[in-house]
Amino acid sequence: MAAIRAHASQFHNPNSTEPETRLTNKLFLDEIENRSRYFGSLIGVAAGEPYFVREALNISDPIDLLTRPMNIYS
Repeated sequence: MAAIRAHASQFHNPNSTEPETRLTNKLFLDEIENRSRYFGSLIGVAAGEPYFVREALNISDPIDLLTRPMNIYS
């Protein structure tokens, strides 16, 4: 979130006279933070970012995939 907030001029500014967009909506940064916390909660960490794939993954045993110890090198 610190990296996002470093670009504060791109987000909500209550004094701005520019047209509102999704990024300048006052709730946008809260939505991003809440989304990160939600996805992090699914894997037991404070925040997370999901990855989406368009094609099927070649996984021979999904149970094995989900029950093995997970770390950053998995």
